[in-house]
Amino acid sequence: MKFGKRSVMEAVIVPLVAWVVIWLFLYIRPTSGIQRENFNVSWLITTVVSLLLVLAFIALVLKKRLRKVGYTDLKFKELPQVLEKADPEIINDLTSGIFRAILIWGAFSSGVLINGPKKGIILAIDFALVFITVGLLLIISMVVLLMDVPLMLYESLTGKRLSPIFKEILLISLVSGGSLVLLSCMASHLGASEIGLFRSLLKFYVNRDLYANLQLLSALNILYGLVGILILPRRRRAGLLMLLLIALALVPILIKVFIQLHSL
Repeated sequence: MKFGKRSVMEAVIVPLVAWVVIWLFLYIRPTSGIQRENFNVSWLITTVVSLLLVLAFIALVLKKRLRKVGYTDLKFKELPQVLEKADPEIINDLTSGIFRAILIWGAFSSGVLINGPKKGIILAIDFALVFITVGLLLIISMVVLLMDVPLMLYESLTGKRLSPIFKEILLISLVSGGSLVLLSCMASHLGASEIGLFRSLLKFYVNRDLYANLQLLSALNILYGLVGILILPRRRRAGLLMLLLIALALVPILIKVFIQLHSL
């Protein structure tokens, strides 16, 4: 079996087998939180259906990524042959994402196993909403301060061109910022407090100082991305100065947000 096809299959099978082994162990040796009764038909159906959805998503991502590198007329049945010919660097990048996707699926299925299908799915969606709204925003802010700014300074000092991530910063910040605005609309008009899915998110909205700082953090990240895309290529010195000023403005706000999150 060629490298590409084998690597993709291993990225799916290895974590999948690992999760199955863990669940078998828990079935043989139940714990206080997971009894044998938890391994029921509802859990099995939820696990299998979610796995099929994840595999379908993986196939779509593979197809889209391979199309970007030149396989424009790629069909699903041609994936195995194309994977054998694809660049190993692309394959490695894809397999790491596939591996993480299966790990996340296993964590979701384990949550359903512990809490039951209904509560487990609600908790998973709740976590996803919080992660998209707040988690991604904090991660991208840390990336800007700890990775992008140092790399940008290194590039300016050495003259080496590094891969910019301004588009990714802008996109993620827009998603998080849009989620914050949507949260405000839901909390104000739709009675979100009565919906279990939004209770965790509402904690961030009820704390008005925290919510305002999250909005400001999102706005600064969006501005950082826009400056990097629109100004930096045309006026390098002015762009670098603006990016550094935005990064400096991020520091106290990010510290405040972490302090406020700790006190929730």
